[in-house]
Amino acid sequence: MFKRKPGALAVLLIVLLFLPVHSSGVFGAEIQTYQNPSLEVVAQKLETISKSKGIPSVLLKTIAYCESGWRQFDQSGEVVTGRTDGTSNPALGIMQVTSYDPGDTEEVNKLKYDIDYNISRGADLLNQKWQMVPKIGDGDRNKLENWYFALWAYHGWLAYNNPNNAAARGEVAYQDAIIRKAATAYFLGLIVPVQITPVPAELLPLGTLPSSSQSWNTPEPYTLGDLTSSTVGTTTRISGQDRIDTVNQIALNGWPSGAQTVILTRSDAFPDALAGVPLAKKYNAPILLTSPDQLDQGVIEVLNTLKPTKVIILGGEKAVSKSAETRLKAVLTWTSDVFRIAGADRYQTAVLIAADFPKDASVAIATGMDFPDALSLATAAAANEMPLLLTSTRSLPEVTRQDLSKRSPGKIYIGGGEKVITAEVVTALTQTTGLSAGNIVRFAGSNRYETSVMIAEAFFPSTQEIYMATGLDFADPLAAGALAATKNACLLLISPQGFTTNGPTENYLKKMASSTNVKVIGPEASISEYTVTRVKYLLRQM
Repeated sequence: MFKRKPGALAVLLIVLLFLPVHSSGVFGAEIQTYQNPSLEVVAQKLETISKSKGIPSVLLKTIAYCESGWRQFDQSGEVVTGRTDGTSNPALGIMQVTSYDPGDTEEVNKLKYDIDYNISRGADLLNQKWQMVPKIGDGDRNKLENWYFALWAYHGWLAYNNPNNAAARGEVAYQDAIIRKAATAYFLGLIVPVQITPVPAELLPLGTLPSSSQSWNTPEPYTLGDLTSSTVGTTTRISGQDRIDTVNQIALNGWPSGAQTVILTRSDAFPDALAGVPLAKKYNAPILLTSPDQLDQGVIEVLNTLKPTKVIILGGEKAVSKSAETRLKAVLTWTSDVFRIAGADRYQTAVLIAADFPKDASVAIATGMDFPDALSLATAAAANEMPLLLTSTRSLPEVTRQDLSKRSPGKIYIGGGEKVITAEVVTALTQTTGLSAGNIVRFAGSNRYETSVMIAEAFFPSTQEIYMATGLDFADPLAAGALAATKNACLLLISPQGFTTNGPTENYLKKMASSTNVKVIGPEASISEYTVTRVKYLLRQM
């Protein structure tokens, strides 16, 4: 059930697709080299893949030209490989992809020898950047100008790529170079020049990055790309034989090429896992659940498939026993990197996890006594690289207060109303951090589902992907939240009875583009097919 695809066979088939050219070496042995497809074929590949990913093709075509000149292989038949400064992987192929596990031979070979796969990975990375950076204008993906920050981030969401910084160095910023190249017929007969208006440099902050808290208008005049209204997203369900198998399926679906890091916690209680979602985003890691006293067989099979080089256990030995840890180490024959994050209680465990996050990052605060509000907020916090700290209902735990006193958060976000986290806790937060009341934002709906929508509206006013999970059990939204966070996607909690007509969930979905993809987590008993049909209707996908 959890077998990996046969890597050697896949690589062999990929190699055969590229019509290898044979030449004689110095001793008469044949040396295999590779040829690029014709420019006409490359143009068609770029156009087809870009549209399938919801990206105007002029953008992907121009990135590919600036990165590699539309080449997967150089004149010697070797893979086009960019120089590295030693801090990142070598850039590979037509899209010069650097985001990969160098130890994953199958993945590396696909990036090297399968041009379609390389283009798709580049498109996925650009979409990830689109989700990560501040939204421009109305978020219409077909307005080329709305991609300015995503183009910037493709080369690195760094102040280095700020046009003001680049001008000071006598250079042109990466995204501006892309825009200028798009306006030229760089391959005569294959390319139609397109004018794209950049964000004016004078509107950008000096020496730093644009803020998502600022409103960014679409530069004018704007130009439309080649996406059509027929570009619609898909709605699919991820479900297993039971709640733990569903978590396993989320890991396998979300990390089909394996995961360098996996987070493991107990399956029967939520406290230690609550703060783990931001950690999952930081390490691009799935969260797996196991019985406290043993390592479940299903988890073992997933570990053998994902082949992580690091496993982080959340919680003490009452959460995941010493015998389960011993069994885990025996299973991981390929690595010994296993460590545990465990505080004296759920509050200290959250503080220990938060140590991995910058001291000046904004902070999310949720109750440690229940999971719904915490998991909705955790996914949004993780997507925005914020730690999640826990509090009791009526007082701020001392360990949480001490950690906050050492931080300088710009804002604090609270999940839940005053029945969950009282005004006394908010007062303690202001006294500890020195933040004004205006910088402490509370999301409090009439129930867990409305609170979930309020968080989604604040952090994901537009999104390419939505994950839906039950609000009655922690396992599905915990694992789904970890996956959603790594994709900068939204998590919505859904009742088994669905959602009300013209209610918060329905109104939020109506605002989403028809190209939005939806992942429904869990069986029909958790989210019915009737509800799924309503989602498709609201997203104009049927």
